[in-house]
Amino acid sequence: MLSFFKRYKLHHTVKQPQHYPFSFMTVCEYLPPMSKGAFELADQSLENTSDWLYQQHDHETAENFGHFNHDKLENGEFQEALSLSLSRHSIPVLVTNCTEAILSMLPVVVSYRDEVGVVNIGHDMNLKPTLEPRLGSAFHFALSRYQNVRLFFAGVSEQDTKQETWEYAEDQGCDWVTDKEFSFRHRNNVKQLIGNYLDHCDQIILSIDLGSLKTKNSLDGTSEIDIQMVLRTIRQCLVAGKVRAIQLVGDRDRLVYSRQTKAILEELYQMAPLIVHAA
Repeated sequence: MLSFFKRYKLHHTVKQPQHYPFSFMTVCEYLPPMSKGAFELADQSLENTSDWLYQQHDHETAENFGHFNHDKLENGEFQEALSLSLSRHSIPVLVTNCTEAILSMLPVVVSYRDEVGVVNIGHDMNLKPTLEPRLGSAFHFALSRYQNVRLFFAGVSEQDTKQETWEYAEDQGCDWVTDKEFSFRHRNNVKQLIGNYLDHCDQIILSIDLGSLKTKNSLDGTSEIDIQMVLRTIRQCLVAGKVRAIQLVGDRDRLVYSRQTKAILEELYQMAPLIVHAA
């Protein structure tokens, strides 16, 4: 529930012509095979995150739209807030519990006249070809529902990605760099690849899996994605002037409040003058 101060701010920003480069929202989606308990924990965590973002952020740089639970995705409240943010030329920044939240975003963000590129930074491609949306299927549905959506995957796990997933990604015309390639040593090559990709897109949605930026277990063989590469990619996309929305995916406190997440938010604040100028 929004605090009095946030409600006051929301109602009063409508009357003010001030331009906010970013609009923060937290979104909790409920999808199988997620348990009810896991959803409720994530929902509470993200509601607290919304308050934390409001307290932390630079109030000249970002507006806070509050928390949207599954019901608000179902009844259209989230989509209305998203549409309002975009109409003000403000970039929505979502913190959400699963990548599939992008499927509630796309109908509002995607224009059928434009080529829409999704840059996904994370170990998993989320290309499970399921009949209905489930965890891990976000980009399968993004590609199958929209003819003008294309994918660039940065940091895909060489070790954990199955051969059939690579083949499916290739069949769908996706571009990617693996976790080994998405490194500071290869930064110039990565910058060129992403630059070529951006040249062929009219709009960009950035999706960042916060769990891939933190190692769960140093023994499992999958290394965390270098935060410096993440920040460079955010910067490159924002400088191109094509970013329509940003999604940060994390379902628990240790991800949402991590130093990596704070570094991403700090990068956005630093880039804000560029967004203001572009608007």
